[in-house]
Amino acid sequence: MNRKLIGAAVAMAAAMLLAGQPALAETDTQKIQRLEREVADLKAHMGPVIAGMDGAALAELKAMAGVISADVRGLVIDLSAKSGEYCMRDPQGGRFMVHFSETPAATPEDVIYFVAADSLTDAGVDVTKLPTLPTELGRMTPRTWYHYDGNAFEPHHQGKLGRPYLVLALDIR
Repeated sequence: MNRKLIGAAVAMAAAMLLAGQPALAETDTQKIQRLEREVADLKAHMGPVIAGMDGAALAELKAMAGVISADVRGLVIDLSAKSGEYCMRDPQGGRFMVHFSETPAATPEDVIYFVAADSLTDAGVDVTKLPTLPTELGRMTPRTWYHYDGNAFEPHHQGKLGRPYLVLALDIR
């Protein structure tokens, strides 16, 4: 996915987040009118970009939209210079992250989910029986869960994360 499409996705996400912000004392009719204006504005600005998309690019944009909502209020981090990815992180300290590859056709790691492992380990699940997360980009097998211990080098962030995660990659083709 190129920078223009990522920029479009981030703009769309911001518009979606703002759409979830109701005005004070807004009536149902006012809310409907506001939402209709916002949808028309999105179509005017994003329609030409989305209309030309298909295949992996469209699937990746839909995956991004699937994790964005007015309730999530995620943080978008540009890791393209480090790993060629963009990260969307929950605002509660990175318990959940989703990465999107800038070049999905060049990797089996198009979309990568990071889920904090502590709730599972606290319940007695031994997540260390999962394969260890590879320390190089492009080495994950799609649809296989990996364990990251928090102390090893993590290639998608190019450093140590300091907390254990379960990590899953999807290859959208």
